[in-house]
Amino acid sequence: MLISVKHKFLFVANTKAASTSIEAILADHAEISSPPGPKGKHLPLAKIRHDFKALFDTPGKEFDSFFRFGVMRDPLDWILSWFRYRKGNQVEAPLPPDMSFAEFWQAADWNVFDHTGKPYSQGRIFLDAGGKPLADVIIPYHQLDAMLPQVLAALGISATVPRLNVSVIGREAAAIPADLRDAVRAHYAADFALYDQLDAINAAGMARLRQRSV
Repeated sequence: MLISVKHKFLFVANTKAASTSIEAILADHAEISSPPGPKGKHLPLAKIRHDFKALFDTPGKEFDSFFRFGVMRDPLDWILSWFRYRKGNQVEAPLPPDMSFAEFWQAADWNVFDHTGKPYSQGRIFLDAGGKPLADVIIPYHQLDAMLPQVLAALGISATVPRLNVSVIGREAAAIPADLRDAVRAHYAADFALYDQLDAINAAGMARLRQRSV
């Protein structure tokens, strides 16, 4: 998470969605950053709004006056990225190197279910308790190279996006088995519902951002 009072943006860091790379270029333009550690970095927008209430209660710095954005992956691609990352990278909770995706899915750990027993969702980063988007723009991961420069230009920031903290194991080395794809898709039905709305959400959000920068 990064907040810039000068540029009036709030970047919310979704997991496995280029957040480390984006924060690397935005950090020098933000006055407020998240607490250290994954739990601090990946704060949902609803919690950010609550935790920084003093800031957002300041006249001229209301929550809705900040351009709020992040990145979301296709849910199947997202969980597969977590699987590859935990198998191949140096992480706190590594997976056995010989574990299959089917075994990973059956284990149903914190990447699959959260502490309440619900699907571990990307949507929790971007939505309020009633399911309403709190982000102005949620960039689809596969459109990052096209959309992020537009966002940065409108914010008055010039930068090239590096790719950091990527999975050592490449996409070609792991896949979701065909007989599990329907079950995984059903598990992330709520995230797919949000993902399918991104074009409409982003068209409106980018229009507001461009109008602000005029």
